[in-house]
Amino acid sequence: MNKHTTMTTPAGVAKWAWISKADTKFNSDGEFKVTLVLDQDTATPVINKIEKELDTFYKGLKAQGKKKIKEAVRPYGEEVDDEGDPTGNVEFRFKSKQKFKPRIPVFDSKGKPLTDVEVWAGSKIKVNTALAPYEAPIGAGLSMRLNAVQVIDLVQGSSGTAEGFGFDEEDGYVHEDEEPSMEEEAEVPEELEEEGDF
Repeated sequence: MNKHTTMTTPAGVAKWAWISKADTKFNSDGEFKVTLVLDQDTATPVINKIEKELDTFYKGLKAQGKKKIKEAVRPYGEEVDDEGDPTGNVEFRFKSKQKFKPRIPVFDSKGKPLTDVEVWAGSKIKVNTALAPYEAPIGAGLSMRLNAVQVIDLVQGSSGTAEGFGFDEEDGYVHEDEEPSMEEEAEVPEELEEEGDF
């Protein structure tokens, strides 16, 4: 088994984060994945390392007698906004299959292991990855396996809060919660109680 080159990225912003829990929407086996956004200057050394690995891989394939090599899509690309316009940032895509890696180690900014912590999109993180070349019908390329994550600034569930929607605290109406009766509490469906994390 080939030993893959590993690297740790600079700190960037997490996007489409499935770090604490595997995504099973498109793969029933489950995949851990995250897209990391870096500005162009910070991204350049990472891109250079990926391209160096790919260049070595392609040369090896040619040495084996492969005359024509179909290059697969790179594991990175420019970030675009909702209108499809480039933002000037670069996105890097990392993933690991749950059956091969049951859990992604997560550490805080001081290197302390974190357990039972949901890392949401918007968190500032570093990613440790293995650069894994492959040859498949879609072409020859390189995947960035998600090995571990260090959290510099943690975001948890901000999309569902007032702050997450961009609302600041203002003077005005303040809602006073009423104490629910025992009868009202008993009528809460069990499936709704289980949806609290999302």
